[in-house]
Amino acid sequence: MKHRWAMPFAGLALALVAGSAAAGDSAITLRATTDRQPNDFALPKDASYEFAAEHAFDSGWIVGGSVTYTDPAFTGTATANLEGTVSYRARFSDVFSIVATAGGGEHFQSPEAGIDFPYYMLRIVADLKLSERVTWSAVSFRYRNAFDPSNDYDTPQLATELFYQLDKHNKVSAKLAGNWSNGDYSSTGLSVAYTFGF
Repeated sequence: MKHRWAMPFAGLALALVAGSAAAGDSAITLRATTDRQPNDFALPKDASYEFAAEHAFDSGWIVGGSVTYTDPAFTGTATANLEGTVSYRARFSDVFSIVATAGGGEHFQSPEAGIDFPYYMLRIVADLKLSERVTWSAVSFRYRNAFDPSNDYDTPQLATELFYQLDKHNKVSAKLAGNWSNGDYSSTGLSVAYTFGF
C-alpha cells in the first residue's frame, strides 16, 4: 500500500493541534449511518461509522479530518475512508450562513475489491439558525470522485440535517441523505451524530 496520504494528513493533524490553542472552537463528532436499498427502503444496504475532528477559527476558516468505516449488509467487502478538509463559513446574517468545503482523502478496500486510491471532494452547505438551540443545514450538496476516473468513485450526495444544542458543549443531530454512484441513485441514508465541542 502506498502511503501517499501520510504527509498531508500528518500536516492536518498538526494543524488541528495548533488550532486548538488558537482562537476559535474545536469539536469531535461520532456518527452512525444506515444506508437503505434504493428500491426498497426496508432493506439495508450498508452501515457506516465515522469519527471526525475539526477546529473553527474566528476568521471563518475551518480545518478538519475524519475516518469512516463502512460495512456492507449483504455483499461486498468493508471499506474505509481517511479524509482531510478545509472549509470557509460565510455569515450573511445572524440566521443564515453558507459553508464551502474542499478536501481529499484515501479510499481503502480489500485486495479482492481493488486497489486503494485517492479522491477529492467539494461540498456546499446552507445553514439556518432557527433558535439558540436548533440549527438546520437545509441543503448540503457534496461532489466526490477519484482522481483516476477508472476507480468508479463518482459519488455525489444531497442531504439535509437538523442539529440540537443540548448545552454549551454537547450537540446531537439527525441527517437524511440521497446518494448516487456513477450516475445511478444508490441509497438513502439515515444517520445520527453526537458532537462534543471544546
